[in-house]
Amino acid sequence: MGDSTQAACRLRQQRPSIFMGTEYDYTIIGLTCMIVGLILLANSIVFRSPRRLVEEYFGVGIGSMRPVRDYVLNKIQVIIGFLFLTAGVILQGLTAWGLVSTTIKIVCGLLILFAVGVYFFGKRYSRRIFQQILRQHFKQHAFDFQQNMSVTKQIGKAFGILESPDDSVEKYVAKVMLALDLDPTKPREESEKDMRSRRLREMAPLPMPRSNQTGGGI
Repeated sequence: MGDSTQAACRLRQQRPSIFMGTEYDYTIIGLTCMIVGLILLANSIVFRSPRRLVEEYFGVGIGSMRPVRDYVLNKIQVIIGFLFLTAGVILQGLTAWGLVSTTIKIVCGLLILFAVGVYFFGKRYSRRIFQQILRQHFKQHAFDFQQNMSVTKQIGKAFGILESPDDSVEKYVAKVMLALDLDPTKPREESEKDMRSRRLREMAPLPMPRSNQTGGGI
């Protein structure tokens, strides 16, 4: 029984393929695709020099189109690189697919289904975490939603709040604030931390401490 199984495997390995000599050629082509994909992915990782980072931080050379061009090129290289990697893995899998048992094939299918389930669960879980972070942030920091409608719409989109033509600005802002567990009818006072940050941005002097204001002059 063992000799017949080994003979069948040898015949299967030596059987000519439609496009090439033997099934081992799929492995060679798959490895080549993986090498090409790795090279493209490695080439897409561009580390900018510290000098360039310092120049960008201080606004030197702003207006150059080179970062945009590099971004487009790197994105194309990442996409093509992943396509080559995927093709290489599939070709190597096809080489051994006919030699594995039905049980192994079922296990592979279950692993794929499990990975898909983990992806959708992680996507939903990460969205809930992001919503909790937004709630905590706006509970601690005052924000004018009506004066920053572009940001407010992005927050509403994160909570799945759809825009309706019948909604006024006040009504939409109220929906967003309710989603953030905020009371839209209660004006929120600016915290001391926010006031200090705003004054620093406006380059305004901070108010003197109360102890100095109530104390007598020298």
